[in-house]
Amino acid sequence: MADWQNPWQAIRSAFFEPVRYFTDPTERVYLLYLASGLICAIAVFMIARRRDPANTPRSFLAYLFPRRIYLHPSARADYWFFLIDRVLSFLVLPFFVILIPAVARPAYSLLVILFGTPTGPLLAPGLGTNLLITLVAALAVDLALWWIHYLHHRIPVLWEFHKVHHSAEVMTPITAYRMHPVEVILNLNLTALVSGLVFAAFQYLTANSGMVYSVIGVDVVTLLFLLFGFNLRHSHVPMAYPRSISYFLVSPWMHQVHHSCEKRHIDKNMGFIFSIWDWMFGTLYIPARGETFVIGLDSGEAPKFHSVAAMYLRPFRNVLARLGREEKATSSKSS
Repeated sequence: MADWQNPWQAIRSAFFEPVRYFTDPTERVYLLYLASGLICAIAVFMIARRRDPANTPRSFLAYLFPRRIYLHPSARADYWFFLIDRVLSFLVLPFFVILIPAVARPAYSLLVILFGTPTGPLLAPGLGTNLLITLVAALAVDLALWWIHYLHHRIPVLWEFHKVHHSAEVMTPITAYRMHPVEVILNLNLTALVSGLVFAAFQYLTANSGMVYSVIGVDVVTLLFLLFGFNLRHSHVPMAYPRSISYFLVSPWMHQVHHSCEKRHIDKNMGFIFSIWDWMFGTLYIPARGETFVIGLDSGEAPKFHSVAAMYLRPFRNVLARLGREEKATSSKSS
């Protein structure tokens, strides 16, 4: 977060911000997560070589880093957007995002007003309670992410901003950051709100004795998810889970299907960590082995987003055009 008490230091720090993402455990492209993804990709490569040697490159490097993907105009746009958007986000985003403590403190105070000051923990402190807090917090945030993701697909104005992410025609781990700031702000504020409410509730129930189990600053549920091939979800490597597990956890391949522009895949697999929400609400799609598909936008609009300026500005242009069409249609009906 930029420290505007020293603006020159904030600006200097901003230019090094893209590098921080590879050294910070709370970021998705932290080097450890990239390395674990590489190990998972090696396993997928070995299985593919055994099952289909004729259609699998002999070289692992050729399999993992094909030029047609990593030098594609869509991928090059991702690289530039990552560099520029990380700097701008560092400087601007803090002004639009609420913090978890800003929600948790008043929520806890409200619980005290409603139910009185707890004289002792209502949930016994210990391993079981802490595991419960860790799991419930992860589930609550994940449900919030599923819900806001669903709204981005179902509400036309929000979809115009979410299009930026879906306009990728090829995917690399950097594609995870191909997100319009409007979408990022909505996601961060909703997850902060949910996290703050959950933490306040458990703070009250445990009389401040409970805790979320975390390692290197990341809760253990999210950490395991990030370590187990997370960076392959934005890639061409089809890492799948057994079908039974796919009803509960989103595999990298399931998220790749989410980016498909083919009719059978549209609006499927909205989950981040857990696929139980997709299963519950009818948006789950578990691809069959060897299933192929094309990613991007079914409107054919994807190439128009392959520049940094277009990623920032085209959603606003599309929203204005959409509102103009709706106003014209309303006027025609009324006349």
